[in-house]
Amino acid sequence: MNPVVAGWTAVADAFSERLEAVTPEQWDAATPCDDWTVRQLVDHAVEIQQRTGSAFGAEVGAGLGDNPAAGWAAMSQAMQQTLASEGTLEKVIETPMGARPVAEALGIPMMDLLVHTWDLSRAIGHSEELPEQIVSHAYESLQPMDAMIRQPGMFDAKIDVADDASLITKFIAFTGRQP
Repeated sequence: MNPVVAGWTAVADAFSERLEAVTPEQWDAATPCDDWTVRQLVDHAVEIQQRTGSAFGAEVGAGLGDNPAAGWAAMSQAMQQTLASEGTLEKVIETPMGARPVAEALGIPMMDLLVHTWDLSRAIGHSEELPEQIVSHAYESLQPMDAMIRQPGMFDAKIDVADDASLITKFIAFTGRQP
């Protein structure tokens, strides 16, 4: 499997695991994202994935419907199938940073999903562990963009943590979330 597809799939699987653990009473619970409930966070995460998938030809559907886990599963499967299709990763799509091949453009929605998987974990009391290799890559990729990502609507100010903090703690603190 292509490393880009493998990375996105690993993060999507982690999100799926958390989503399946959400209980009915947790949908209105607060999340680490200011002013977002669990449902709003999930809706946002799915919207970003749907928008990206649609740009490269994945038939990802619309909305989560009455069963968010089933809606997410269908969307995730459509994304994986399309990403595995011959030529998909080489397609050039428009992104907020200009035209990029899908293999490169997928990094942004994958990072968004990674961060929101942690948010969802924290909100529902699930394990906050995430695929270490992907967290490492995301953390290294974000650091050079520090000034750019601190704009309104993106990440809050980074939070200082101990030098010996775990990688996930450093990454989450860098995104402005309280580890």
